[in-house]
Parts: sequence; C-alpha cells; structure tokens
Amino acid sequence: MSTQLDGKVAIVTGSSSGIGEAIAITFASRGAKVTLCGRDPDRLQSVLRKAVEVSGGHKDRFITVLGDVGDEVIRKRIVEETVTAFGQLDILVPNAGVSVPHATIRDATPELYDSVMDINVKAVFFLVQVALPSLEKSKGNIVFVSSMLSALTGVPLIVYPMSKAAIDHLARCLAVELGPKGIRVNTVNPSYIPTRIRRAYDPNVEAAALAWSQKELAVQPLQGRAGTAQDVAEAAAFLASDAAGFITGQHVILDGGRSFCGTYGASSKPTEN
Repeated sequence: MSTQLDGKVAIVTGSSSGIGEAIAITFASRGAKVTLCGRDPDRLQSVLRKAVEVSGGHKDRFITVLGDVGDEVIRKRIVEETVTAFGQLDILVPNAGVSVPHATIRDATPELYDSVMDINVKAVFFLVQVALPSLEKSKGNIVFVSSMLSALTGVPLIVYPMSKAAIDHLARCLAVELGPKGIRVNTVNPSYIPTRIRRAYDPNVEAAALAWSQKELAVQPLQGRAGTAQDVAEAAAFLASDAAGFITGQHVILDGGRSFCGTYGASSKPTEN
C-alpha cells in the first residue's frame, strides 16, 4: 500500500459515489484518514466498507457524515467531527456538486440557477470558510473538483460551466490569499466522466455513458480510452500530497486533450464531470 498521504487527514464531500468515491478510496489506500460525506446512507456505508478494506482494515481511520453540504449546519458538522475524531485537518476536497438539464439564457429559471450555484459555489465557499482555521494550523491544502467546461463553451449547458469557472477563479484568489499561511489551493478539471451526476439528464446512466464516451473518443486527441473517476482521483492525490508542495493556484486538466478541439454547439449535448 502506498504511503503517499500517510498521516494526513482529509475531508471529501460527495464521496458516496462517482469522482468523490474514487478520491476517498484512493486517499484511504494511500494512508490518509478520511471523513466521508454524502446524502445517501446506503452508498456512504458501502464506500466506508471499501475504504476500510483498501486501508488494510483500519476502521479507526474513517468517519462518515450524512447530510447535504448546502446546509450550514452540515458544513460545520463535517469539519467539527473531523477535528474531533482525528485532531486535525490537512486536506479539503469539496467535491459535492450538481448539474441540471440544459437551459439557455432564454429559458433558465431562478430556481434552476440557484440549485446549481448554491451547491457548486456557495456551499464550497462557505465550507472552506469553516475549515480555514484547521487548515491554517496544519498548513494544509484544498483540491477543488472543477471541470474542463470552466474554460470551454458548453451551450446550452450554461449555468454549470459558470459555476465551475467560479471555482477556478476562487482557487486562484485563495492561492494568493492563503499562500502566506502555507495553504495551497488547486483544482482538477476533468472532461466527461460517467457518474451519477448525469441522472438528471438520462435515467439510463450506463447507456448514456457509453454513447457519450464513444462521442468523446471521436474528437479527443488521446483516443485510446475515455477518462475515468480514477484518473481524477490520482491527480487529486498528487495535488494533496507533499510531492506537490510548490504547486498552488493551478488547474490540472484531465481531458485527453479534448479542450483543444473546439466548443460544443447549441445543437450538441455537452459533457461534464
């Protein structure tokens, strides 16, 4: 078992499935103590079992916090229970995010806009705020989960890319503000990764994932395979580790070169992490 994150304490929100699950399991396999956060109790317990298994059976290295990060009470509980259980916080991965079916500037509603921005931006911003005192003590780091679409036009999926562009700029601002405190801040920006976030678009997630993977491979310069949640997890583990100790304010794009190949048109259905 790798000791890349040995002794580190991490929070990974949205860790009951998809990219968050992959990051949490990878951190666990590299020696980290991890607070697993999510809204689905059954999925959260499943990830907990996997984390214990890959850690070599170390049940004392993991806790779970059930709830929605959009709730201020839950955000405070996540940080407080982590510090109570493990005595410190070294790594914050505010991964939990949402997307919505496509809406242009003409037909987007305030409710749709708020549903994305409240979780993808507001909840992330204020979770960092709550975690900041603990991160200052440990000189820890933050790894945001952004998207290739933060810098690529994704019409008609307009609100989601806006939210991820905000996260990229938040990372740059925090890198400058928190750098003197010894805190590093970076993002991972994947292209299409087939996860449950797409269930709002198509309940048949597996079939949709296969179709979109094939479409992406047709335009992706690195055509050998589609991206996976594990690809994102490996990048996050590196950025969270001491090996990346001189890296801050950066965006690691995990897209097989896809972002070099033009925008998505209004008649095309875009991708996201």
